[in-house]
Amino acid sequence: MNPGPAASRSHLTAAFAALLVAGVALAAGLVWCQRTEHRYVHELATDFSDAKLQGVALQKAAFAEDDLLLLYGSSELVKEIPNKASEFFYEYPTGFRVFAVGKPGTTALAVLQKLAAIGHGLRGRKVAISVSPSSYFAESVDPGYYAGNFSDLQATEIAFSYALSHELKRDVARRMLAYPKTLEDDWLLHFALARLAHDSPLDHALYTALLPLGKLQCWIGRAQDHFEAAMHIVDAQIREDAAEHPGAKKLNWDETFKRAEVIAKTMRAKAKKSPAPALVKRPHGSRDKAFLQTLAHADEWSDCELLLRALRELHGKPLLLSMPVHGPDLEATGVSAEARHAYLARLQELSTKYRAPLVYYGQHEEDPNFFYDNLDHLGAKGWVYYNQTLDDFYHERLPNP
Repeated sequence: MNPGPAASRSHLTAAFAALLVAGVALAAGLVWCQRTEHRYVHELATDFSDAKLQGVALQKAAFAEDDLLLLYGSSELVKEIPNKASEFFYEYPTGFRVFAVGKPGTTALAVLQKLAAIGHGLRGRKVAISVSPSSYFAESVDPGYYAGNFSDLQATEIAFSYALSHELKRDVARRMLAYPKTLEDDWLLHFALARLAHDSPLDHALYTALLPLGKLQCWIGRAQDHFEAAMHIVDAQIREDAAEHPGAKKLNWDETFKRAEVIAKTMRAKAKKSPAPALVKRPHGSRDKAFLQTLAHADEWSDCELLLRALRELHGKPLLLSMPVHGPDLEATGVSAEARHAYLARLQELSTKYRAPLVYYGQHEEDPNFFYDNLDHLGAKGWVYYNQTLDDFYHERLPNP
């Protein structure tokens, strides 16, 4: 028996009602996730989970908070060292917390992807970036380190971003395609990056045709990211800090530095009892030529410039903090002070070009208490210098570039 038009309409009505209920449930779930993120994001200042580092939602939520200062960097952020910024400022000693984002092997291209994924949420917001000199002492970034920091969500946000210029997306795409293994499982992202990189009229047309699908993938990725961020907060049993945060006040930096000096000396004394990485010493002859050639061709320079271009287009307010080079170590391997200065000169050139303030702690190149080791890890004393700069940056006491 033919059920007739009435039965068909009832099936359509039921299907529509089911879709409507599912849509309302999804929307309500997303609202709950976003409220959860903003309610607990302050408690994630010292968290280094994938939900925070590889996602976008928690970083974007942190940028929306006036009492959080985001600091991007590498392994120095996660090393268990006294006075680390995310812990030093945790109790709001001067009115804010440092929200640290980074893990071992994080280089400029990875930081660029994280910040560019924030999009318009970066407008007018301060962001500090810790620079590791050793990243510029190799011609290319280790593919394993890049893959370990790669986020498909963050990369997709860049590929289909409306906030970045076509020229910048093209240049970033060319760098991302240098690491094809990270794109093997996402044909849409790989295809979009290839079209951006090749940049012919046909590529433009294909990329434009692909945009709706790309934006849909971004939306799905964002929804999933919100749920994963909220579930991380629930699973980690993160609790809201109900204590009142003290207002801004001045620290006694002289006393803080004195205590840090004592801690650093104690840690160095303990470290001498453990084997340290051996240095290939070259007491006879200079290695300046090879060092300068490698430095000049390091991919990290182009990636750093791409990062600063993105910050300019997104109207962020960056601060670059560069650790000093390890003077005695480089001297022992045949690199002179004059050659080492080339690193700072080029970094200053980029800083000036993009009006990004740079603080370089050159007076500590030969200060063993500034470092924890010879692998670009700040010691207890070095972190206090970073913290004082971050405090000045947050409270707008740094001079304009």
